[in-house]
Amino acid sequence: MKKYLKEWRPYLLYGVFFSMFINLLQLTFPIYMLQIYDRVLSSYSMPTLYVLTFAAVTALIIMSFLEFIRSRLLVRCGVAIDQALSRNVLDDLLKRAALTGTQQDQATLRDVNVLRNFFGGNAIFTLFDIPWTPLFLAVIYFLHPLMGLVATAGAVTLIILALINEKISRKPLDAANTVNGFSMKFVEASRRNAQSVRSMGMLAGITNRWQDLNDTVMKLQTQASRRSGLIQSLSGWLRQSMQVFIYGVGAWLTLKGESTAGVMIASSIIMGRALAPVQMGIGSWKMMIEARGAWKRLNEMLANEGTVESMDLPEPRGQLAAEHVSFAIKKNYILRDINFSLQPGESLGLIGPSGAGKSTLCRLLLGIWPASGGAVRLDGADIYSWDQEKLGPYIGYLPQDIELFSATVAENIARLNEVDSEKVIAAAELADVHELILNFPQGYDTRIGEGGITLSGGQRQRIGLARALYGEPKLVVLDEPNSNLDDDGEKALLNSWLKLKSLGTTLIVVSHNPGMLTGVDKILMLKSGQVAMFGPRDVVFKKLLEVQSQQKLAAG
Repeated sequence: MKKYLKEWRPYLLYGVFFSMFINLLQLTFPIYMLQIYDRVLSSYSMPTLYVLTFAAVTALIIMSFLEFIRSRLLVRCGVAIDQALSRNVLDDLLKRAALTGTQQDQATLRDVNVLRNFFGGNAIFTLFDIPWTPLFLAVIYFLHPLMGLVATAGAVTLIILALINEKISRKPLDAANTVNGFSMKFVEASRRNAQSVRSMGMLAGITNRWQDLNDTVMKLQTQASRRSGLIQSLSGWLRQSMQVFIYGVGAWLTLKGESTAGVMIASSIIMGRALAPVQMGIGSWKMMIEARGAWKRLNEMLANEGTVESMDLPEPRGQLAAEHVSFAIKKNYILRDINFSLQPGESLGLIGPSGAGKSTLCRLLLGIWPASGGAVRLDGADIYSWDQEKLGPYIGYLPQDIELFSATVAENIARLNEVDSEKVIAAAELADVHELILNFPQGYDTRIGEGGITLSGGQRQRIGLARALYGEPKLVVLDEPNSNLDDDGEKALLNSWLKLKSLGTTLIVVSHNPGMLTGVDKILMLKSGQVAMFGPRDVVFKKLLEVQSQQKLAAG
């Protein structure tokens, strides 16, 4: 965050600069009252009254103008924070979402919003104004030392209350924010699975679990608010009481002939100004704690960002090799010692029982997840260390769970980049889905709604295939690409494979249907996360038939 803080520093320095004059001009009214009581009322001088009034009004106009400028500067600072951080945080969120075992307390876009609102709101004014409290106290000491002592005692007591407020409210607020984050993720997961929740009568369970989380959040927030409210009430009472004390002391000094009524009133006004930012800080303490937590999380996220840019590599040809690859989550191995290679243009059928690790292997082969051991290499380079944004155009991926975006068909196929009509149509024809798209109400310009809600499962899968083939990638991985397809869709899928082979694309297909793999060159069978068989398609299928025959004989 230090790098970004240097960019925002001019806004903050100007804020400090204008705050200096704003706080100096805050003395306008008490000085005006002092002169009115001690000069005008005693001398009955109308010209003095006119001059003082004109000067005071002018000073207040200037102060208001400076406050407006300071406010605008800090709003601009908030906008600069959003512009500087939002893209990086979103990139980090998407990268973490693709990984496993990520922490739940890392930075989110909400943290950027918290910082933007803090720097662009009124809470930060407290930090600009509190340093001037000693100046106001010094002015009161100048007017009379005893009244300065009274004002100092009030300021010190308020600061102690502010420190107590921070200590007793920080932990429950931090805990509430953490639980609230879990609650929001739970609601989002429930929303994504709304059909399953509704159809299987899970609504009550979902609601009860969310209610438990929400009750915990409210309990923690109520606890923090109750404590903070008590401190705020005490600080309000103290501030009002200090006004009474300083008036009483001022009146006592005036009766003794050691002060004047003007000094008494001016001291009271200045003390109120001196204590105002402290009390304001107590009232906005919750926002300050949230801003501090957001800053900490964003700082950790930015500190973990890679600072060394990878060297540009040439366009891949599609040579793929898994070199003794293993993968584990929390020391639980899902894949062990996977070893195979494919030449550019070769195709591989990936088979095995459910839970064998096929989808996990696909993610490793694409560089989405890092291998726990060994390496996946594309044209000899570790694919995980390859810049994914630069490698992405040469990669095609169709996952089991297809997610399309709320955009047009063409924008989805173009991977949400600028639509190149020729490439979009070429990808659709390569996926044999061009005719299907032309039958949509607006053809390629048809908006498909959130998640492709206006499309059937098969249509989503075929458009997802076109997206995977956009730009004629060099490596294509299809995970159960026929799970939602009818006979016509499967024929179109097989035709697209033949086209990919003619283009020299390296292809990996995951399927439980051996009939879909008749056109591939090699077969890799996974079992319990290990390679059970690997070799040419006909050889592997022949071995499988022999094993199945032996099992039938043994069973008979």
